[in-house]
Amino acid sequence: MTPLERIGASRRHFLAIAGAGAGAAALAACAGGGGGSSSGDGSDGGGVTGGGEVSDENPLGVDGSAPLTAVIFDGGYGTQYAEDAGTKYSELYPDADVSVEGTVNIQQDLQPQFAGGTPPDVFDNSGAQKLAIDGLVPQLADLGDLLAAPMLDAEGTVEDNLLPGVTSPGMFDGKFLGMNYVYTVYALWYSAKEFEEKGWTVPETWDDLMALGEQVKGEGRYLFSYGGQNASNYYQEMALSMAAKLGGPEVLTAIDNLEEGAFDQEAVVAAYDAIGAAVESGYFEPGGEGIKHTDAQTNWVTGNSVFYPSGSWIENEQADVTPEGYAMTGIPVPSLPDSTMPHESFHGTAAEQYFVPSGGQNPAGGAEFLRVMLSKEQAENFAELTKAPSVIKDTVPEDGFGSTALASVNVMIQNAGDNTFTYNFSDWYGLGADSITNWTSFLKGDTDAAGLRAAEQAMIDRVREDDSITKFKAGS
Repeated sequence: MTPLERIGASRRHFLAIAGAGAGAAALAACAGGGGGSSSGDGSDGGGVTGGGEVSDENPLGVDGSAPLTAVIFDGGYGTQYAEDAGTKYSELYPDADVSVEGTVNIQQDLQPQFAGGTPPDVFDNSGAQKLAIDGLVPQLADLGDLLAAPMLDAEGTVEDNLLPGVTSPGMFDGKFLGMNYVYTVYALWYSAKEFEEKGWTVPETWDDLMALGEQVKGEGRYLFSYGGQNASNYYQEMALSMAAKLGGPEVLTAIDNLEEGAFDQEAVVAAYDAIGAAVESGYFEPGGEGIKHTDAQTNWVTGNSVFYPSGSWIENEQADVTPEGYAMTGIPVPSLPDSTMPHESFHGTAAEQYFVPSGGQNPAGGAEFLRVMLSKEQAENFAELTKAPSVIKDTVPEDGFGSTALASVNVMIQNAGDNTFTYNFSDWYGLGADSITNWTSFLKGDTDAAGLRAAEQAMIDRVREDDSITKFKAGS
């Protein structure tokens, strides 16, 4: 399963663990999702510091002879990076029997292990078939000691070396239970080669983008392509990012918290109306409702359209069909007039969430495995293998290991600083499929921006009014 396919995850995936309520499904799929702070009363199973001798070299008290099992989701990022971390763990603890196992069926494979009291020591809860958060939280170890532990190969603690906002998705009821490993940057992607050849200026404002749209239309081409079968809500992400830059991150908080009238906020109205105007102007390639995201992306890189909104996994996903020399490059989504956040702001979030079960045989070893993965050496290795950044600062060289996409992501991260934002409502409540239906109808031209916002508001209203669904609270 590729990273993009997580968008279609439905609510049934939240019921993976017996007795669990609605949990967190994937927002933007196999690259993994975030977490959140539940308003329930779940508690974790304790910390991760073991009974071994604690020292500067072994801050988590790992028993160096204890076996270690790590289970990795074998999706868009593969498993090589984790296998390499396993090799490093073996170098540090040569008496340990280390097993790094890959799977595409986290739920199917791990649910029986949890039920039987034999979960792995650490696992990557990712993909459409990941375990539901509600049932999982009481069985997880607190990773606070991991954050406070010294880096394996750099100054400061693990937390000191994380990019801004990385710990937020892993907080549940005030405890840090989930260590997200990949930093996903959402951007508007284009061919730097084409822009250079045609002498085009990369648009920073919506008005400039629309002006370019008219020019492109004159060439018989389109500004955008979309895949209505499973990923039309990439344009939801674009619209909400524009709204956040216009009105501030609190615009997204209102949606996350399922507030009445959340989709009637002025910033949301302006963003949805802007994209509605682009639809009416014919800037979207027709026929998108009948194709998948990969087909739409192929149309884009082969010249039918100029831009495509997506996460930073896009280069890897399109590697087999992108023309040589395309120079795929990401930029922040365009800013609407009177935006309150700098243009450099973007939607960034930590993904690919790792957990350490408190009932595993070696929780300290599981946390130490993560400390190894979070070293500068292993973070650089991940970025070079996958052309995507990890959550560790300063681990991507200026040339992006030869990847223009990764180099541009690195520039976006540096330019934005703390001006990033994210949202979780689709992830928390499994609303990807509903959003796709809404946005496909909109981009096809069957409904207007006001109708789309009404459908999106009704979507979150249904969640808010359903007492059987456990609610999550943004910002707590």
